Amino acid sequence: MLVGAVMSRNPVTVDRDHTVLHVARLMREQNVGAVVVVDAGRRPIGICTDRDIVTRAFAVPGNPSAHPVDHVMTKTVVTVDEDTLLFDLLRLLAEKRVRRVPVVHPKTRAVIGMVSMDDAILVLTTELSNVAEVLGHSSKVLGAKAPEEE
Repeated sequence: MLVGAVMSRNPVTVDRDHTVLHVARLMREQNVGAVVVVDAGRRPIGICTDRDIVTRAFAVPGNPSAHPVDHVMTKTVVTVDEDTLLFDLLRLLAEKRVRRVPVVHPKTRAVIGMVSMDDAILVLTTELSNVAEVLGHSSKVLGAKAPEEE
């Protein structure tokens, strides 16, 4: 299965000049834990999570809510294309120690979606449950005894 099948389309994005307060309010209104900070071409230049706001915005002097988001965002953005395999996504998330990544257009690199570890795990556990159900059904049809019947 590919990332494009499970990603959220049209993720919340902001410009680097938006304030931390604006971003926090946007996160609350949109019920998201991360926003992608983009340039004029909608290419990701950072990602700001609720954790970034809590751990970085309040660690600097002054009014934390007035700081531009680019002062607290994570500047190293890990991205994937929508044709990335879910298993490759999970490997990348573990390797980079992140939970969410923007999905970008393969040519323009503009943000087209967002995918999280939770998105991938939900789909994979559902698929594994379906496989288990089919295998259980197949063994009953073939007359095999279930382990609890032996």
